[in-house]
Amino acid sequence: MRATVDGSGIVAQSQSALAPFRLYRPESVAEVVAVLAADPAAVIGAGCSDLVAGIREGCAPAALVSLRRVAGLKTITHNDGVLRLGSMVTHHEGATSPVVAEAVPGLAAAWSRIATVRIRYTGTVGGNLMARRYRYEMPLLLGALGARLSFSDGRDLGPGELWADDTTGLLTEIAVPTADLVWFGYERSMRPTTTVALAIRRAAGTTLSVVATVGSEYRQVRSLSAETEAISAADIDPAATAAVLAAQLPDDIADYTGSAEYRRHLVTVLTRRLLGEAAATHHREDRSYA
Repeated sequence: MRATVDGSGIVAQSQSALAPFRLYRPESVAEVVAVLAADPAAVIGAGCSDLVAGIREGCAPAALVSLRRVAGLKTITHNDGVLRLGSMVTHHEGATSPVVAEAVPGLAAAWSRIATVRIRYTGTVGGNLMARRYRYEMPLLLGALGARLSFSDGRDLGPGELWADDTTGLLTEIAVPTADLVWFGYERSMRPTTTVALAIRRAAGTTLSVVATVGSEYRQVRSLSAETEAISAADIDPAATAAVLAAQLPDDIADYTGSAEYRRHLVTVLTRRLLGEAAATHHREDRSYA
């Protein structure tokens, strides 16, 4: 229950009224940029699933910029070792895209498991990233994959900057490097306490490096990394590598759901499980070419 905007009483959240607001419906990125320049306080709406949540939490936008009609923000391409996702690609579109499935099978699989069916058909990858809520999962997945975000103002954010909150432009594209990607997987069986996304890449030369991102509903994503001497996913020592990654978690990873020691234990278990899946995938691929 919450109070109505006009103070007339208490109603269910689903029935509460919104104060009047200006609605913009631009049809190009250039028009969005012009609108934001003229009305800097305007709120951007992509799929609007997060906006509805924000309104229920008290957000009352004076102006809303709908991206529904903006051309060019729903493309998915994979060329020259880079998977490119338009910011308005919905979770359903990304999870079911043959391009995503071929470029990064683990991303397509992970993407299909996040949120609810209703949200997957409306929520967008860009909205998920720009909402900057710890419980949302795309920053975790794309952080492990080393994604870069491109904005209409010309600014690019690298993997370690996905949580930057000083961007002024419109997020237009997410670029995921795939040329050296060996394997990617996601473990969310301990969600909301701890989730882990893990990417294995070919480092300079022939050895493999491992990057993992750790998240929960209550803490910002943490990025962990480990170099190995392995030349294939099957050669990585799951126990030793998992221990190296988990040891990098700081003590402030703790919260009321568990101590830092418990979180490190969970990350060790989940990471070891992912590395085991990567090794099994490698063995299956070897047999398929025999």
